[in-house]
Amino acid sequence: MGLLLKLALLGVAIYAAYKTFSRWKGLYDRFVGPPPAPPKPAPPPRPPEPAPSAQTAHARQPVIEETVQCASCGAYVSTAAKKCGHCDRPLP
Repeated sequence: MGLLLKLALLGVAIYAAYKTFSRWKGLYDRFVGPPPAPPKPAPPPRPPEPAPSAQTAHARQPVIEETVQCASCGAYVSTAAKKCGHCDRPLP
């Protein structure tokens, strides 16, 4: 028997063994299931946030200004403004 024929038969035997193993592994995984994934460690607990004091809670409240509608362009402008920011006309 020639060397090339022996190498070809060895390749066919290795391929057949690989396909057989992968087929049996697929059947095993289908009926038994894949191995369970290791659980992830729990994240460390966060330290409790300090309660906001009365001063900081008051400082965080949004400021609400009174607005009026511009007669020429219809944009709403603060009453503290002297003229409209869109059309540059003075407010009444």
